Amino acid sequence: MLLNQTFGQKSDVYDELTNSFDYGQKAKEYANSTLDYIKKCYQQTSLSDIQYYARKAKNEIDYAKTQTDFAESDASDAEDEADDISCDDAEDEADDAEGNFYSAKSRFDDAYTSLKRAEYSDNKDDIQYNLRKSKGYVEEGLGYLNDAMTDLNDAVDELNDCK
Repeated sequence: MLLNQTFGQKSDVYDELTNSFDYGQKAKEYANSTLDYIKKCYQQTSLSDIQYYARKAKNEIDYAKTQTDFAESDASDAEDEADDISCDDAEDEADDAEGNFYSAKSRFDDAYTSLKRAEYSDNKDDIQYNLRKSKGYVEEGLGYLNDAMTDLNDAVDELNDCK
């Protein structure tokens, strides 16, 4: 009976890691979509069209931020579940994922702010500046997101090694 209980707890960790990974994948899709909209901004000539695509990019990065927040929460839950079954290495990897999701979310928030500035600016130089900043923030956020996804995979490997 104890074996089944331990397996159930191990499966709880796995479920949280899987949920976190799924949210991370959605966040990546939204972040990549954000970059596509930023690119479209550069292809426009009218101020209103640039602002339109900046708004679309802002909305996409907001969705990415929300998905990243969910991923961070589930990574935290996985960390707690791994601690409950004394699977220290999986706990550490889940903690690393949580930290990387937090950093990604922070970069996405910075991108959101810059995109909002671009959306409401009437100065093309200011818009260009904020679009460049936004692109950089999104790319940094994607880097953290990729690191978090690697951490989640490593956590699954460590979980599989736990007794």
